[in-house]
Amino acid sequence: MDPILPITIFSLAGSCLMAALLVIAGIIGISGFINLLRSEPVWQRAGSVLLVVINVVFVAGFLWICWFHYQIYSHFSLELPANLAGWLNRQLMLMNSHAAYAFPLYDQANPPRYAIPLWIENEKYYFWYMCYSIMALIAHCRIKNYRFRAVLHLILSVQVAILFFSADPFSKPLPMFFDEIRPWIEAGQAPMERVRLFMSMYPKMIFYYNAQYMWFHPPMLFMAYACISLTFVSSVFMLFRREPAIELEGYVFAKLGYFLLTLGLLLGYPWALKAWGPNWWWDPKICSSLMMWAVFSTYLHTRLYLSRTGMWYFSSILGILCFLSMIFTFLTSYYFPGEHTFQ
Repeated sequence: MDPILPITIFSLAGSCLMAALLVIAGIIGISGFINLLRSEPVWQRAGSVLLVVINVVFVAGFLWICWFHYQIYSHFSLELPANLAGWLNRQLMLMNSHAAYAFPLYDQANPPRYAIPLWIENEKYYFWYMCYSIMALIAHCRIKNYRFRAVLHLILSVQVAILFFSADPFSKPLPMFFDEIRPWIEAGQAPMERVRLFMSMYPKMIFYYNAQYMWFHPPMLFMAYACISLTFVSSVFMLFRREPAIELEGYVFAKLGYFLLTLGLLLGYPWALKAWGPNWWWDPKICSSLMMWAVFSTYLHTRLYLSRTGMWYFSSILGILCFLSMIFTFLTSYYFPGEHTFQ
């Protein structure tokens, strides 16, 4: 597909960025592990500098992903011969007359293009871990406890390792998307075969790739996941030692995460009606997300009663449960069949 889209250039430059992330994260992880075991901090200034650098690399990679998505939008469209446009629009109008949500009619002058959001397939992990990295930098600057910083660094190093070895968005970009459009790019199809391909691709373009909710619902949830990770770190510290500054830092991120999670779930509701109809309530991902939201709500409520006996530890346990329920919610997309299942 390189004659149409610059996949090779994107992959080569992206691989360099991923290698830089892995090297920096490795150094940060080693520093974090040593600081976690020592009675006195070491390499604090170097760790701060490296955390800034890794965030710069993360943002550079994200901008590179933005560029690649713009290339897809600019250079690829579902263009049909002019003599088929009228027939196709009659079919679309017939479909629209029996559907709750209408398909836009085909415009020969402006054929439909993919405006793909920046957090699909492996790119969602990149965005999630980039959000965590930025938040970890904020927490690193605000909290001077070197062991707290060490745990933040260790989690970041694990995330980058997962990204590099299992979820690299650059080595093989958007494989499921390109598998879908590859038949369209292949030459030599009969006109009606071309129409058949169009009708198989167009619904997913409208209700998934180009859906306006894709620009709000998923990124809010991934930012909420990053916030929950910060709350998890502070909750673990609360179990072993009372440090109000660390607990307050976790609470600040918990409030932000709860807002993003709640708003993200609410924005997913009208999208689910539009894309799937009314029969989606028992999707495993939705049920587990509501469970996570309930645990999160309980955590924030108990935070109001920290002065009572035992509530400090109970609140910290709930903060850890929030993180575990987040992991479970994410894994439901892989192991339980439903509308959210990753194919």
